[in-house]
Amino acid sequence: METIKLNSKNLGELEIRLVTKDVAKHLIINNHYSGKWNNSGFGLYNFGFFRPGSDDCLGVAVYGYTMHPKAKLFTHPNPDAVMLELNRMWISDELGKNAESMLIAHSLKQLRKLDNNIVGVQSFADGRLGCGTIYKAANFKYYGSHETVFAKNKRTGEINHKMNITRMDSKSIYIRNNVAFLLGDLEFFKVDTYRYIFPLCKHFQPRFKQQPYPQYKKGITAIQMDRNKAQIKERLINFLNEL
Repeated sequence: METIKLNSKNLGELEIRLVTKDVAKHLIINNHYSGKWNNSGFGLYNFGFFRPGSDDCLGVAVYGYTMHPKAKLFTHPNPDAVMLELNRMWISDELGKNAESMLIAHSLKQLRKLDNNIVGVQSFADGRLGCGTIYKAANFKYYGSHETVFAKNKRTGEINHKMNITRMDSKSIYIRNNVAFLLGDLEFFKVDTYRYIFPLCKHFQPRFKQQPYPQYKKGITAIQMDRNKAQIKERLINFLNEL
């Protein structure tokens, strides 16, 4: 991909360049509010914002695979068609929020040029920050919301998806989080998660029903998690014995 040169009245001169997965990972872990990176799915294509002549990246849009790449989330006549996900995005305070829609718009145009099997892009708006106004501005279509449960470690401040509390395919993740649960260090909350999709091909058809854009909403709801502590202890003992 050639460097994209932009001249914005509000943001000045900018360039969009592809950056490596390592660079994108470093920026996201150190600057994104989640502080997290999924090694298995994130970082297939990463687009960075730069000032001309500078290598100081001022923002990055990370595109990768969806959580379940083999799930049939859309139909398309091309058997090799794929829908990517805008996994993470960070913009420096130097640029401000107006830069987000600019980076999204230009990176979406480049994806199809880089791989014509990419026929759509999905992204989720986290209800802790809002309901996805930026995606509306970027002409994504809205396909409804669902509730997502997270756990916050009161000692460390680390926030994990509920899946990381209950999943058993990773012993280290299960042991670490469930010992914290048994010690009473975890507090649970739920947020609304909003699904947005941008079609890159006229033949692309999502398997979800398009809905009107949601009314603005932001925040979390504290909840109690009733779990079988005896079963958790048994699983922890078994895992520890296998170490």
